[in-house]
Amino acid sequence: MNRRRVTIGAVATLVLLASALLSACDMTPEQVVATVEGLSASELAGLSATIEALPPQDLAAVEQAAVQAGYPTLSPDQINAVNATIVAARATATVVAQQVSQGERVNATEAPRQAPIIVYFFATVPTEAQAKDGIRYHLNYTTENANRVEIFGSVMENPQQGSWPVYNESDHWVLWAANDQVWVEQFMPVEPDKDAGSALQGVTVNSRNVMLTLRDPQLVDGDQLSVDVNGVRVVHSHVTEGRHVSFPITLHSGANTISVYVHSAGATVPLVAEVTISNVTAGPAVQLTRAMNNGESESFTITAP
Repeated sequence: MNRRRVTIGAVATLVLLASALLSACDMTPEQVVATVEGLSASELAGLSATIEALPPQDLAAVEQAAVQAGYPTLSPDQINAVNATIVAARATATVVAQQVSQGERVNATEAPRQAPIIVYFFATVPTEAQAKDGIRYHLNYTTENANRVEIFGSVMENPQQGSWPVYNESDHWVLWAANDQVWVEQFMPVEPDKDAGSALQGVTVNSRNVMLTLRDPQLVDGDQLSVDVNGVRVVHSHVTEGRHVSFPITLHSGANTISVYVHSAGATVPLVAEVTISNVTAGPAVQLTRAMNNGESESFTITAP
């Protein structure tokens, strides 16, 4: 098949298949190329294979429909760029398929749709009794779509969720999670809580009913805080965790003052908390408090309709 016909058909089909996500009439030629280059190897390989299998009359109909939808004209260089991306993707997809068929796992970047997900990976301080036994901290993890999990080469008994005690002096860890086809990993340095140079900022939301989510983003060490909305306490002496914990809050129309009060900065001072607000239309939905000690507080504004 003529290379230009295959490439033009690929972009035309792309416009039609992605109509729910992209406005074809607003796409520039550069955006078309970027869209094709942004697809995974398996997606591009499947797309080009599907196009090549089309009868000539069907391919012509697809191209004509895309033109009527506002499909842009590509320059020869752009056509070559799209074609090169598709050729490379098909080669990569072929290699990945061969590796999987031979029982080899591939990296998540090569097969993102089949990849396991590392939901959480964080460290927690031990209890007093555990510390006396020599445990420095625990590494905790939660995964999805994984049937094997390793921490620095040690196989975990439960691949979905678990906790592993650390006795040695290392503070740099890698969590490796895999299924039968794909693997992924996450690196984490463990260190005491520290000032992240952050501060809470005002946000705008599109609803008066939102979710406030709290998490300890550093060493989980017993940080305890409360949250007030317009002077009314809505979160009482909550001990932050390495996992997200959410609280529904109701806002007034207009500006609302949200105040975070520190009861305890935990085993390692200071306290830094991750705050996530739902329904945000302006401002950072996920942000960190400033570094705070016992008895200190920080406020920010949520503007609601």
